[in-house]
Amino acid sequence: MMTIQGSDLQGSGWARYRESDIVGASGGESGAHFEQIRRFFETLPPDRYAPDSHRYRRHARAVYLPWASRLSWLPNIDDPEYGAVVDYDMQGYNEEFTDVRRQYPAIPTDIQRNPLLERMIRFDLEQTMWLDGFRQSPLNVGVGCVKLGVDDSSGEAAATPNTIHQDGGARSFTFIHLVTRENVHGAVNYIAPPRCVGLLPSEISADLIHSEFILEQPLDGFAVHNSRVSHYVSPVRKGDQSGAGARGVVLVAISPLVKQL
Repeated sequence: MMTIQGSDLQGSGWARYRESDIVGASGGESGAHFEQIRRFFETLPPDRYAPDSHRYRRHARAVYLPWASRLSWLPNIDDPEYGAVVDYDMQGYNEEFTDVRRQYPAIPTDIQRNPLLERMIRFDLEQTMWLDGFRQSPLNVGVGCVKLGVDDSSGEAAATPNTIHQDGGARSFTFIHLVTRENVHGAVNYIAPPRCVGLLPSEISADLIHSEFILEQPLDGFAVHNSRVSHYVSPVRKGDQSGAGARGVVLVAISPLVKQL
């Protein structure tokens, strides 16, 4: 398996990160805060639009004002089934749900206020400030907690879309941070050129793949500048140990709050 590192997000259109990049070499007080997030992932509800997919998720949205360094969470929408939900719009970049207006259960306030989660978000935001206009624009920050879970040796769980894809255009970024990887096989990440969108890694030439890697340690992560590369994560299958398996990540999507012409 290749382990090529992206040189940096600005130069390569993608980059990889480690826990120390986010919390520093010592880790500080991140342990207890990480444990709160990890336990929260154990309670994620099934994907309401694909309840049998073995995907579990909650989402939230925030606005960031770079000139004031202020992160503000947007109000949720009342929902009779989940209590609170948030709008989730991929703007046509997910071919599996192009005609569906999705609303997902909201990330609760105590997790939104988790200091480690805020540190992750602020770290991600800082990596994007080189893009023209970002320091002068209100930014939309979408946060997702997504888990793929398997509980038998024959089942598998896949991300959506289950092909090489992009999550947005030239003024958007996606960051992915590992929270849990327990008793699973798979979940191999691939970075490829934009022309590979809609295909699987097995359907493209190996020399087109910029990198192939697995997120294994807590807070291992990577980022993509969406217009410049595509990416994919392979399905997960139950590992060799007894009990269920799971792979959970925090996704942070960053783009201008107001579409710029």
